[in-house]
Amino acid sequence: MRYSKLMAIGAALALALVVPSAAAAHTSKAAYDWHVGDALLQSFGFPAGEQAMASNGDVVTITGTGSFSADGKWATGGGSFSHHMVAGDVTITGTFTADRVISFQFYGCGTEGLPSDFCGGQLKLAITATPDAAPDVHLAAALTITCEVGPSVPASVSEGVRVNVYDVINFNKHVPESGANIYIAQ
Repeated sequence: MRYSKLMAIGAALALALVVPSAAAAHTSKAAYDWHVGDALLQSFGFPAGEQAMASNGDVVTITGTGSFSADGKWATGGGSFSHHMVAGDVTITGTFTADRVISFQFYGCGTEGLPSDFCGGQLKLAITATPDAAPDVHLAAALTITCEVGPSVPASVSEGVRVNVYDVINFNKHVPESGANIYIAQ
């Protein structure tokens, strides 16, 4: 489990940022900052990015940051991706932007000794991906981010990401221990 590292993140953020935590109880109607393998998580020893794998063995690495409101269905931010293709041993890089919230299943906040504004859940974002080598190409996709924090984490879920680039490729299996995610209540 990643709780010990998340506890270290929580303690370090509380000390380093000296920001009071949000109210103890949040609902899925709150606004959150989302972090996927970004600089914040890397500064606490997590690897850069989160990985997911397609059925053909291709692997995508996602790094991103933004904000969202489950109630308002809005999302901001984005990040970068790196798609390693097994056939030909080629890597395609690019960027993505968060367009809107498709769904959010809230797991709760502040468990395992974490600050009350550190939350978990499963967030599904509509995103637009643009390869660096083809800046005029804009691919519609869904990015699913799962964070195992909160008192209501289903036993069937695990920390990770999945990326479905519609009609192109579906990275539908996360790579265990490849990175970390967190939601921070605003």
